[in-house]
Amino acid sequence: MFQISPSRKDATTAAAAFINPVTIWTSQYNFRFPPALSVYEMNYTNDNIRHRVIHDVPRPNTSLYHLLSQYNPWLDCEMTREKRVYLKPRAGELCYSVYIGDSSTAFFRNETIIDIVNLYVWPLLHSRADEVVACETFADWRRLFAQTISLAFPDYEYWCSVASGGDGGGCGCGITFIPSVSEQRRTTRILKYMTPARVLYLLTTRANFWPYGGGSAQQYGICSVKPKIKEYTDKTKIDWLVTANFLRKMKRVHIYFTSSITQSSQLTNTLLQFDTDSE
Repeated sequence: MFQISPSRKDATTAAAAFINPVTIWTSQYNFRFPPALSVYEMNYTNDNIRHRVIHDVPRPNTSLYHLLSQYNPWLDCEMTREKRVYLKPRAGELCYSVYIGDSSTAFFRNETIIDIVNLYVWPLLHSRADEVVACETFADWRRLFAQTISLAFPDYEYWCSVASGGDGGGCGCGITFIPSVSEQRRTTRILKYMTPARVLYLLTTRANFWPYGGGSAQQYGICSVKPKIKEYTDKTKIDWLVTANFLRKMKRVHIYFTSSITQSSQLTNTLLQFDTDSE
């Protein structure tokens, strides 16, 4: 007649069911996303001009929504949808513009890079700060990349095998597993921008991409390496401009790309966001 009150065990189980799956995932793999930087935190950056405040949560299909919510559906991986919801822009948080000029090939490349930054670079710098700054050479960085890339992209090694013509982890079908030529080209581009060299390049002063400076108003990146990716060798030195403690305390902002120079007025023509390797 009367409903029996749930036991303590049942109550605990029910509460656990409402825990954010991203919280569970980050705890399990020690790969945590840093909290978003908020306008309510004073002295948030030395580069205020390039930051914008998100005054209202952008509505779907608006220009701001597309700018701040770029993502690459081809990089579908474990919990990707939940992670993206967790990382969605909210009112009071800060976003950061990166000027790219007018490039007909920029859209796919940039949404790929945004996924790499959101799902891999932010949690790597925040969770593995000591290991990051301990990378003295490119060889050290490449080892760290190999150890952690599968946390953000569980199928990374599989797709590398497929794209290189391997058997894709035992399926015996090689690159033919990807049915169309356009999908093969998309996958190739994804893997091109998800390499140790290009991920490291996004953090350098020359890339002019990262929203935190490394020591002066003219240094936007957090490390300094040789200017061209093709010149990277195992012995190439990495000069970190920040400490591990800086990385642990760093908070993420919503990076978006724009072709409007007025939204990125602090960029100089001598600093390029992308490397100069041929496409």
